Amino acid sequence: MTALSNEPYKLEAVGLSDRGSLRSLNEDAFAIDTDHGFALVADGMGGHNAGEVASRLVTEVLHQALTARVRRFRSGVRLPGPVQFAEHAVARANRALLEAAATRPDYRNMGTTLALLLLVRDRIVLLHVGDSRIYRLRGGRLEQLSRDDSLLADQLQLGLISTAEAKVSHNRHFVTAALGHTSTPDLHVQETDVQCDDIYLLCTDGLSDLVDHQDMELIVDRLRTNLPLAAEHLVQLANDLGGNDNITVVLAGVRTAASGKGGGKGLIARLLRWLGR
Repeated sequence: MTALSNEPYKLEAVGLSDRGSLRSLNEDAFAIDTDHGFALVADGMGGHNAGEVASRLVTEVLHQALTARVRRFRSGVRLPGPVQFAEHAVARANRALLEAAATRPDYRNMGTTLALLLLVRDRIVLLHVGDSRIYRLRGGRLEQLSRDDSLLADQLQLGLISTAEAKVSHNRHFVTAALGHTSTPDLHVQETDVQCDDIYLLCTDGLSDLVDHQDMELIVDRLRTNLPLAAEHLVQLANDLGGNDNITVVLAGVRTAASGKGGGKGLIARLLRWLGR
């Protein structure tokens, strides 16, 4: 029995991370597990290499926790719903961060943003904290589904600055929430319907700070059938526009479990094996 047994939908996903043109260290991390239906990006922060430690630790803990819970859920074990076990997995990762920070002075106050997508049967759970973003392309239109936890976003919401002023504001880098800074982080969670051929874009601010919404929409829509090439174009464009931060992109397309990339090749292979008997 495969991990996707009896699942109506699956993810086709690709991720790409680049340190950018100016940074010597990449403090971003990402994880993709299409067998268990999740993808995530994290943007670490902290002195020295603590940001790198934070993003990778959270990524590893979440990968282990979500894999175990999805397997149990699919096997019929009675568990809280997908929203609850996504929140539990993130709480576990947050505790791991706090515990690690207590072991070394140079890890003190380290933290990370998080953007997470979890596909369970016919529902998608989206969870984020910080300023890493989640977008969805549906019907040719790219929509931002997350809200930045940043001083700049707060100022925009309150009408204290204009959109034009926001583009040149230095406050965009002041993150107001992250994992690793409190025992009860303020998570943004939503559950949404699944539509086949939707494409989700998860990214760190190294992309969203530099690449306009319209350009992201154009690239993802035009290259929706070639997600690796779309990811490469997004990262390259961010670098061409300055690349002043680490750039991480995950693109995840929703497919029916019976279809997807490689389905035609599988049919041809079965026919060739039959003919070769």
